[in-house]
Amino acid sequence: MLCKIKYEFSVTGHSLGAALATHAAAHITKAGHKVIEFYNFGSPRVGNAKFSQWFDNIVKANTKARVTHSHDPVPHLPLHDWGFNHISHEIFYKGKKTDGYVSCSDTNVKEDSNCSDKNKMDVNVLDHCTYYDIDFTGIVMACQL
Repeated sequence: MLCKIKYEFSVTGHSLGAALATHAAAHITKAGHKVIEFYNFGSPRVGNAKFSQWFDNIVKANTKARVTHSHDPVPHLPLHDWGFNHISHEIFYKGKKTDGYVSCSDTNVKEDSNCSDKNKMDVNVLDHCTYYDIDFTGIVMACQL
């Protein structure tokens, strides 16, 4: 008799990596393992309302958050009007880490208009590259040298 080993995972990503992390967390859960922590940063919308509801129903992480930052444009893509939705629970950082954050009351069908969704035309790419006052672009560029 074979014993199937169960694993526990922490899953995270930024930008496209956040979109991939969302799908990875769902795949890991469907494979019979447990996602205990899930964080994504600056994620685009990755599915329609049915996908978002399905994800929220199956991924039961102890800690689960979709983190957004100030005027980051990526969380607004692809457009909601095209049928794309976010998974729920947004944590919205207003600016610098010391400016505080809002725990948003979003659902996977409607985003909280007091959080990232209040900024309809976000174009600050620097806000996409900086989370928790850490410049991801600078880190990546330093690693490339």
